[in-house]
Amino acid sequence: MEMTQKKNTTLQFRPDDYVSYGSSGVCRVMGKETCSLHDDEEETYYKLCPVDGTHSTYYIPVKSAGKRLRPLLTKEEIYRLIDEMADQKEQAWCNNSHERRDIFQGILHSDDYRQIIQMMRTLHQQKERKRSTGHKLAAADEAVMRTAETRMYQEFGIVLGIRPDQVHDFIMNRLSNKT
Repeated sequence: MEMTQKKNTTLQFRPDDYVSYGSSGVCRVMGKETCSLHDDEEETYYKLCPVDGTHSTYYIPVKSAGKRLRPLLTKEEIYRLIDEMADQKEQAWCNNSHERRDIFQGILHSDDYRQIIQMMRTLHQQKERKRSTGHKLAAADEAVMRTAETRMYQEFGIVLGIRPDQVHDFIMNRLSNKT
């Protein structure tokens, strides 16, 4: 089963459930509210609060939540993703920064962790190549890498019951135990 195929139209979430909300990352469901937004007729919405500490609030119509929200990955899915990391190959580097930005943004919006992890791996390897020649990764590439890491570390941390800043070490330990 593909991890990105969890989206459907019949999902129901309860208060304090955690969900992935596209490029906004992991959010906590605060509850449901019925109101009239944009002067339309009343509708029921999930009220979401991002876990990244921002003071944003998102209102997602319950009737379309299955298309916009997904439950977090399971521990088993995370373990499988980590175990697959060792076998992933580096993607070819796109030298055109505009094309690369579009590719990376498409990957981030896909919500497909296999692609996101492969992109992160490629960015890390490119960063190391640049560092060895006394150069730095472009600021836009660094920003994409931070965004991807933040999303992944948030979700993995919540599911695994560890702090997001511990996820990298957890992944490295699991990978080293597989060899």
